[in-house]
This record gives sequence, structure tokens and C-alpha cells, in this order.
Amino acid sequence: MAGSRGWLAVKGKAGEAVLAELDLVRTGETASHAQRGLFIALPSGWFVVITRFGSPLLTEDSLLPLSRGCTVVGVQWDESEISVATAYVDGKPAWHVEHNGESGVRVLVTSGELPPSFDILHARFETEQDAADITGEDVDCFHALPVELAETVTGFEYELGAGAYGVTAFEAWKVGQEAIPRAASRRLRRRMARSARPWWKFW
Repeated sequence: MAGSRGWLAVKGKAGEAVLAELDLVRTGETASHAQRGLFIALPSGWFVVITRFGSPLLTEDSLLPLSRGCTVVGVQWDESEISVATAYVDGKPAWHVEHNGESGVRVLVTSGELPPSFDILHARFETEQDAADITGEDVDCFHALPVELAETVTGFEYELGAGAYGVTAFEAWKVGQEAIPRAASRRLRRRMARSARPWWKFW
């Protein structure tokens, strides 16, 4: 992985309902691989919305109300900052895993009842980190753990193309013109508007 990314996955709620609650609308454009501003409905029942690291769509103000009646997993990853995976179930926090290398290579901040795959992943990353430390490699193996945990839960892997899921293509979204998620504040509304600007626009 390189750069940064952010995405959320929902199971137990129709894709159209997810888009409506997040105030996102289809643009009609498609793409073969994941990138910011796309969504995909997986055959497994997970509906994935791809945004960006630090997106207002990935705040608790957005994800917690979205999780009412379903399960939501949010992921944020940046190669130079932090790695986070958070889950909400039926309007309540379920689990959270966060890693910030500045706090220590092996340090993870966790809460809630973690998925069973967490222990398996943790053991694997411990082994990989041990090997790296022995050889003197300057690497932070645990930085990928939150993302891989979310992948084991949702079955979504950012690097895979739509065809890997048996789906024709990812579809594009844009921020709608109506009300944003009900629990969001006016401040969040302004942040969402800014996030909708192309990356090359600074105004």
C-alpha cells in the first residue's frame, strides 16, 4: 500500500439507502478499479463506498447513525500517519483498532469486542516484526493490521479490481445537494462541501 485511502462498508442495508443517508448520488460513470469517489455492491452483501483519508463520511457523526439496523466498518489509512478500522452495529460502537507508529511500532489502541481474526493477524504481524527487527529493517509491520482486519471482516480489498468480486465495475458517486446525514452538524456540512472539490482546487 502507498499514499492514503479511506472507505466504508455496510452490510444489512440496501445500497440505495446507504447512498441516500450519506447524501450521495450516482454520476453514471464507472471504473474497473477502486479509487476515491466510487462504490461497489459485493455479492457477499457488503456495500462499499470509497472516499479518502480524513473524509467527513468516515467520522462517527456519519457512521454511527448509518449503522442503525446494520453493520458498518470504516477504514482510514495513511502511510505517514495512522491506520484505523472502526465498526458500528445497530447505532452503537462495536470495535476499534488504531495504530500510530509514533507511539511505538508494536502499539495498538483497541476497544470493543474484536473480530476473531484479530488474534490471528496480531500473531502474524508479531512474527513479521520480530524478523524485521532481527535483520535491522526499519519497517512498521503493524501499520497494516487495522486495514487487513477490516478486509477479513468485509471481504473488500482496495487493490482488487471489480472483476475479482464478479462485478462488472465500480460506480461513481458525488455529494448530493440535499440534506447531509441527519446527525451531522453545520460544521460537518461545510467540511463535506470542501471534500467534494477536485484535489487540484484550493479555493
